[in-house]
Amino acid sequence: MRHSRIGLLFCAVILVVVGSLPGIALADPTPSGQTSKQDMLAGVLHGEGIVQTKKGPVRVAMQNGTATAATDTALTVRSTDGYTKTWTLAKNVKVFENHKSVQPDALQAGTSVVVGGPITVNGGAATPAATPSTTYTAQIVLIQSSPPGAPTPS
Repeated sequence: MRHSRIGLLFCAVILVVVGSLPGIALADPTPSGQTSKQDMLAGVLHGEGIVQTKKGPVRVAMQNGTATAATDTALTVRSTDGYTKTWTLAKNVKVFENHKSVQPDALQAGTSVVVGGPITVNGGAATPAATPSTTYTAQIVLIQSSPPGAPTPS
């Protein structure tokens, strides 16, 4: 069970990084009988990993939970195990709901989300070692459900 969760975490991190790279379209053609990306991430609460890119290793993170606060520049997410993290929204953050691109202002407190992106330290690329001054930058946010009473995207 532990190895499958670790594998899912790294799959999730890779999906987050690949989905956040410029010029790469996010498509989710889920043939019948297969699990969608969002369903695959359902059991992963939060984590970090290192992925190899053309520019070298990049430290990335992802989190699955409920938005507890949302502004134009930040999103605070609380996972079901109580872990809470505030993510800085990248200027080019990609937000998706029901497999459609939506504006970042669709992010609201009470929304279930999966968020991911790179981790930086003091404004530069993060090394594999954790430091107290890390910043989590949301490059991609998948809205899984909107808060009650919120308008649905058309």
